[in-house]
Amino acid sequence: MARQGTLSRPRWNRSTGYALLLLLAAIPVVAFAIGPLTSSSFSLRGPGGPFVAFSAGVLSFVSPCVLPLVPIFLAQISGASIENGRVVASRRVTFTHAVAFVTGLSLVFIALGAAAGLLGSYVLVDNQERLGEIAGSLLVLMGVLIIPPRGRAEPLLSALLLIVLTAVFILLADLGNLQDDRFRLAALGVVLLLVWLRFAGYVQLAFFQRSFEVPIARNHGVGYLRSAFVGGAFALGWTPCVGPILGSILTLAATSGEAVRGTYLLAWYAAGLAVPFLIAGLAVSDAQRVIRRVQRFGPVIEIVSGLMLIVVGVLLVSGRLTALNDFFTFADFNQGL
Repeated sequence: MARQGTLSRPRWNRSTGYALLLLLAAIPVVAFAIGPLTSSSFSLRGPGGPFVAFSAGVLSFVSPCVLPLVPIFLAQISGASIENGRVVASRRVTFTHAVAFVTGLSLVFIALGAAAGLLGSYVLVDNQERLGEIAGSLLVLMGVLIIPPRGRAEPLLSALLLIVLTAVFILLADLGNLQDDRFRLAALGVVLLLVWLRFAGYVQLAFFQRSFEVPIARNHGVGYLRSAFVGGAFALGWTPCVGPILGSILTLAATSGEAVRGTYLLAWYAAGLAVPFLIAGLAVSDAQRVIRRVQRFGPVIEIVSGLMLIVVGVLLVSGRLTALNDFFTFADFNQGL
């Protein structure tokens, strides 16, 4: 009987987590998307301001400006569960990677919004493009190192990956508007060729395996930092759909006299935005049993995770990350916020 009680406790905790997160997500949906409340129902400067900001964050998850983050998010936390083609992460580790990703995204988003009012625009806002280029370059490097080296014993898989990389090259050249930039176009070709050479076993990158890749794969602390970095890097080039509420919050944050209040409301907006992501992360963490059933596809998950980091990195460097929004216009509707 004692053993049964011990086994049932994690299930109760997960159910409580689902219930709490779903409740937090349902309240804004019922109040604003279905109910009678609108953006003018409360004043941002009044006691209802945090609730309005939180609700706007929750409901923005299904906007075409936020949905492009979801595949990157899922690839990141799923890839964190794979090491050398095998599932190694527990539910707790996978969900913690989700928390780290959302934390990085939220902190950078809040910092960018508040920088103009609190620190002066030069510190972050004026250098956002350069910071995006640096973060994008690091993401590209991370993506290359995530690609698993399979050796020369699998020529068919190498040929298939070469076809996929060719399609990725054409897609990124179009999305990033790189057709007229020969240097960046050549750099993209070199990066994707390096990905293929690494997968096919022709390039080992032993230096990075000793100093960078092994800690990421074996040290969960560093792995969490990677997840947080990916979320923060995405925030550097991400432009959320600026509705009436978020526009007002950003205006407050950029005004020196209201910067503290604006930053406070941005934190509530980010908290609301985090709720659906954490629900997705909790669902992925509970899908570990399913992932283990497809153990043989572990290398594919690693490849997809690496390629998605490269795609985001290239679009960050080219300043075209928002081009991903065009693929999610089906979710463009107004929730009253």
